[in-house]
Amino acid sequence: MDQVHGLQWERPGLMGQDGPLDHTALARTLAERLPAPGHIRDLFATVPRHRFLPDVVWGENRVRHDRTTDPDGWLHTAYTDQALITQRDDGVEGGRGVPTSSSSAPSVMARMLTAARIEHHHRVLEIGTGTGYNAALLASMVGDDRVTSIEIDPDVAARARRALIEAEFAPTVLTEDGEGRRVGYQPPCDRLIATCTVSRVPDVWLRQIYGRGRIVTPWAPTPGGPGGVLAVLDVNGDRAEGRFEGGLSFMWARGQRQAGHVAPAGSAADTTTRVDGDPRTPWLDGDQALMLSLLMPGWRYGMRMEDGAEEPYVWLASTTCASWARLHADGRIEQAGGRKLVDQADQVRAWWRDRGEPDYTNFGLTVDLVRGTQTVWLREPSWTLWSTKR
Repeated sequence: MDQVHGLQWERPGLMGQDGPLDHTALARTLAERLPAPGHIRDLFATVPRHRFLPDVVWGENRVRHDRTTDPDGWLHTAYTDQALITQRDDGVEGGRGVPTSSSSAPSVMARMLTAARIEHHHRVLEIGTGTGYNAALLASMVGDDRVTSIEIDPDVAARARRALIEAEFAPTVLTEDGEGRRVGYQPPCDRLIATCTVSRVPDVWLRQIYGRGRIVTPWAPTPGGPGGVLAVLDVNGDRAEGRFEGGLSFMWARGQRQAGHVAPAGSAADTTTRVDGDPRTPWLDGDQALMLSLLMPGWRYGMRMEDGAEEPYVWLASTTCASWARLHADGRIEQAGGRKLVDQADQVRAWWRDRGEPDYTNFGLTVDLVRGTQTVWLREPSWTLWSTKR
């Protein structure tokens, strides 16, 4: 039996067919391969990821890994650089298997920790505790008493607390809505790291920063839209501003993952045109679709099968009006409503090409609480692409 902070538990060893399994070499090998500064890599070599994982996780291609039936395979999976699904359907049995909580890929975690530029004296607020592994990494950087982690799901929070205690970490883990007002009741922080995607940076996140600080969060223009980017925002009072540091896709914050508009099936279009080739291509390519979402806000998309068709069509739906479009593999483009989404996309792609096809890191975001706006810009904050009311 071990004892920490007056609590006792029995720490089970991880046994394989040939005896106890040792994670040390696996963790060291993983850490050495991470594209991060040495002090960040050291965290991943010393904080045991497997101690924060449930007995069943799902890895790439939704492959199931079970500690009970294959402890060796489970342990090796824990120290691969991949995101591991730890909860599906918000923990409800009999669902569709939709991932709702995960342990992020270590390289992504390292990337976010590096972007945060955390110093030993900083107070850090984490939005989305998940397994507790990232909270343990943060506690290793600044100390238990300087880390507060917020988790909306009570079951997930309880498991994270238990894992942290068993791994001898003691950051504060609160069961709260990370977008809600009660977050502001916590001690002010110097750094805020979110492990969920948002399209609207909550006001309370800026209010939580003490003086000048930094927010690191996955961000996407529209809930349900394609992919996302890593927003690194420097906070100064009522304003947060910074560039995107490349593409990054996380699960949505629960308060912002609403389905939104969907294009109607079978409705008559206002216009039908035909093009050579497959008009779906830009929307099926993740990088192109993400770039379109930065250039052209206010839409979402999906796929649906048409009766008698061999391939699904791509539907587009405006989130600002009732306009929609359908793009078919045979070259047909159907559009309805005052906003011609496909035409707009063609125009912004041409505009982007004329400007040298800048990548994600040339774009940035400004959050202004006084004006109540979020603004996406290209290269400099003064070069506004579009702005929305919060």
